[in-house]
Amino acid sequence: MTTTPSRMLVFACTGNICRSPLARVYADQELARSGLDRLFGTDSVGTHAYHSGLPADPRSIELAAEFGLDLESHLARRVLDRDFQAEFLLVMDHHNLQHLRPRAPAERVGRIKLLLEFAGHPGKEVPDPYTGAMDDFRHSFDLIRQGIDGLIKSLQRLHNAGAFD
Repeated sequence: MTTTPSRMLVFACTGNICRSPLARVYADQELARSGLDRLFGTDSVGTHAYHSGLPADPRSIELAAEFGLDLESHLARRVLDRDFQAEFLLVMDHHNLQHLRPRAPAERVGRIKLLLEFAGHPGKEVPDPYTGAMDDFRHSFDLIRQGIDGLIKSLQRLHNAGAFD
C-alpha cells in the first residue's frame, strides 16, 4: 500500500514554466532518494497567470532531461489559496516573495521562504532565465539544486528530531 504524503512543498516562480517546475522535479527525485517522499509531496506554481495551462519552457524540459528528470507533462498554473497551506512555499526571488506574502493567511507567512535560504544564502535569488540563453537556465538550475539539497538536509534533521511524527 502506498502512503500519500500529507505535507506539501510548493515551489513558486513568476510564470511556472522555468524555475519552479525544475525545482519540483528535482525535489521529487531528492525526496525519493532520501526516503522523505513518504512524508512530502510537491507542486509548483506561478505568481502570475501569464502561462497558465502551458507546458514548461522547452529549455527547462531539455535541461531536466539532461538530469534524467521529466517535465513533459507539466502544465503551468497560478498559485491558489490552498497552496498557502504547504509546509513551505519556496520562492525563487524577492518579487515572488513580495507578491505572495500579502496574500497568505497571517499564520502561514513564515512558511514562505526564498529557496536559497536553505543553501545558506539568505536574501539570494534564483535569477529568472526566461529571457536568457541556455547557460542562464543552467546557472539557475545549479542554484535550485543547491537550495533543494539544503532543504532536504533541513527536512531530514527535522524528521530525525521527530518534528513530523
